[in-house]
Amino acid sequence: MKFHQLLIVAGASAFCAASAFGAEREFVSVGQSTLSPQAVVDFLFPEAECESSKYQCLAVRPSGERSIGIDVKFHTGSADLTPEARAQLDGFGKALASRNGKLGSGEIVIEGHTDARGSADLNKKLSERRAESVAKHLVQAHGVEAKVLKSVGRGKEDLKDTARPDSEINRRVELVRKSN
Repeated sequence: MKFHQLLIVAGASAFCAASAFGAEREFVSVGQSTLSPQAVVDFLFPEAECESSKYQCLAVRPSGERSIGIDVKFHTGSADLTPEARAQLDGFGKALASRNGKLGSGEIVIEGHTDARGSADLNKKLSERRAESVAKHLVQAHGVEAKVLKSVGRGKEDLKDTARPDSEINRRVELVRKSN
């Protein structure tokens, strides 16, 4: 086999292997902390680094999903954002607004999660309302394009701490950038 044909075969094999592992989700949890808009952009949108570059840049859009988990506080049984939650979402809102016109429809999924207390149906609906509340806040307070956000309620199906299913650590919101 000629050298250039070997390179093509090796490159195709590497691409297939990378695609097989691309379904993994890169995740960072910030808990109750706040992130700067730049930190959000750096993690969710690494290709943004190249947008203002005068030189050729090799940063590429991630092939897998990337998720930032935040422990947005809600009052028990409520989907209303607390003042602390609004402040916590400020960096996310600014970062997403800075990407207006550059994101596809439904590219950012807001996943609401609950702890295991209560029925599955109640938790599913509550997590959906909480995710919608976060999306509504990002649109109204920060001017994020509504079309890029998709709200999803996960209920208690994906607990962060399975050893303590009733723990408040399981009540959270994750912002997920969907892969290509």
